[in-house]
Amino acid sequence: MSVNESSKGALTRRTAIAAGLAPLIVPRHVLGGAGYRAPSDKLTIAAVGVGGMGRNYLEGCKDEEIVALCDLDFEFSARVFKTYPKARVYKDFREMFDKEQKNFEALIVATPDHWHSHLVLAGLAMDKHVYCAKPITHTIAEARQVKAACLASKRTTKASIQDSRTAYARASTELLLTGAIGPVHEVHIWTGTYSPSGLARPTEAQTPPAGMNWDEWCGPSPYRPYHKTYHYGNWRPWWDFGTGTIGDFGCHNLQMYHEELEMAAPDWVVAEDCQAFSLEGPVNNTECMSIANLVQWHLPARGKHPELMVYFYDGGFTPFRPASMPLDVPMPGSGFMFVGEKGAQISAYYGGNPWMPFGREPQPGTKVRGLPGGWLLPESRFKDFKQPEPYLPRCERPDHYTEWVRQAKAGKKSITPIEFACGLTEFALLGTLAQRRYTTPVPPPPGAPAGRGGAGGGRGRREAKVLAWDSKTMKFTNDDLANTLVDTPYRKEWDFKV
Repeated sequence: MSVNESSKGALTRRTAIAAGLAPLIVPRHVLGGAGYRAPSDKLTIAAVGVGGMGRNYLEGCKDEEIVALCDLDFEFSARVFKTYPKARVYKDFREMFDKEQKNFEALIVATPDHWHSHLVLAGLAMDKHVYCAKPITHTIAEARQVKAACLASKRTTKASIQDSRTAYARASTELLLTGAIGPVHEVHIWTGTYSPSGLARPTEAQTPPAGMNWDEWCGPSPYRPYHKTYHYGNWRPWWDFGTGTIGDFGCHNLQMYHEELEMAAPDWVVAEDCQAFSLEGPVNNTECMSIANLVQWHLPARGKHPELMVYFYDGGFTPFRPASMPLDVPMPGSGFMFVGEKGAQISAYYGGNPWMPFGREPQPGTKVRGLPGGWLLPESRFKDFKQPEPYLPRCERPDHYTEWVRQAKAGKKSITPIEFACGLTEFALLGTLAQRRYTTPVPPPPGAPAGRGGAGGGRGRREAKVLAWDSKTMKFTNDDLANTLVDTPYRKEWDFKV
């Protein structure tokens, strides 16, 4: 008798066969059915764009098998490469896909916005699970295309909306759904500006980091000479590469009520911004987001929902104070507010009580105005109103990345799939497009009276044109120039497809 068949009574595979019990020992995929994989199996992951936010995405998946990493800037990404020494590294994602396609099951996309759709579509075409930074795309047309591809795929996708479906975000949604404030006819969203903005295009050509293919970084967007204004990380306000504050932060907020209020099809949008000045005069920032902006969307009545106006403010702007707001309470520095027929609800930007963001607990003995989901006004009307019991599915922030991994292993949808985020992205990008249109100078036709809209007007004065949107045809019905921004052309050499 061998050591493995000792007299201690352990039932080994050999003794089981000898005893005629082999049928009791079966592969684990048989136990779980076709396609089953044990949760302990590691998901093999590749990632593109790992030096910035991609580093955080990988950290959330660190217990899986990271097999390949790609970034154009090896200097910026060196610390990430060191964290995953077994991963093979690449500068060109096309080479990585060619060499590693059979070696990974899931793809993380963490590039600037203008590369998102190409990489998500490539991942789905290779039959991979996909995790993508938000906004999901750079244009509205791309959002439609990516959504269709996700719906046709059987793979698990997830958008990088880390606070989506958390207890504090869900508390705000559940409070809204009580109907306490009545039908909602206004939504106000406000936050800061987090990137250098209101800038003119750099005129100085600088040298890219060593070994970096800057032409590939620009990719499908127009080529711009390298300047540190774009890289590292300051590309977000530049329309060629980013989508401004509303594109960057819109999805984080819209996820709490976009579907609940049936906001899929606005019929018009308009934007205005602040004109920047220097000692030399007005700053020509037609290619860059302004330092402070106002965007308005209009939705007609939809089923049980009345006509709705949605307002977005950044750069220090906030909505006007509700008349019912106590005078000793300031407007929160960021947040969102529903205005209904019976009152208002003010919540933290990412959900929850405006004075206790991210679900923070108050200090002992501290009294906090409002409920876990938000603050209802007027206080006298809602003094006895209670936060509803939790009932919507949740995914807490520490589980955000692991939920994607877990669902991918199980072959199920994530709690925040990319196709859901495409709807949020499209709504936000209508605002981005309106901002771009506002800053695009268009001389009025000869003899045209003042007040015709567009970016005309006298010195120091611009006029915002209301853009009428037909969601079904994906076109503006009153502005040909705006339509050119719905589906911007690519540089052919970088229009990558698998």
